[in-house]
Amino acid sequence: GPGAGPRGGRRLERVERAYPGQVMDVELERDHEGRSERWIYKVKVLRTGGALIKLKVDARDGTVLGRKPSRNHPPAGER
Repeated sequence: GPGAGPRGGRRLERVERAYPGQVMDVELERDHEGRSERWIYKVKVLRTGGALIKLKVDARDGTVLGRKPSRNHPPAGER
């Protein structure tokens, strides 16, 4: 609907509340797990403590479907 920007907008608000930190990257992609196909956001969050995690978020309602630590920290100085 209107107001849903390319970065997920309000749907990602609950992600930001559950995982405070800085959203580094958001990708929208189709998930083909099981029989149903759904759209998910892959969100990379730099936590306040410096840990980088990857979240899998249902694009429709913002439910966090999974998370895992992300080990590929961007090299310092690359911005």
